[in-house]
Amino acid sequence: MTRFSRLTASAVRAAAILAATEAGTTTTLDVKRELRDRGYWAVQSDVSFLMEQVASASGWPWWDLGGFRLYAVSRAGHREEGLAAEVALRN
Repeated sequence: MTRFSRLTASAVRAAAILAATEAGTTTTLDVKRELRDRGYWAVQSDVSFLMEQVASASGWPWWDLGGFRLYAVSRAGHREEGLAAEVALRN
């Protein structure tokens, strides 16, 4: 039986940084996929709720595009944050 890691705001933040590595933006669906790929039990409603909190606390702007929200993830310290996020999501 597969054991999943517990979803936390810090895991969501780390996954958002990794998911936004290329474009600087991400969606909750991208974040959910990143988390699942790394062994977290992530459902859309939980990721969406935590992503709102993370974006607000981090000062990330977001846009409501109807069926989903697009988050702009800060690219300041881009390389270092990406490495830190990678380490944070390791089990």
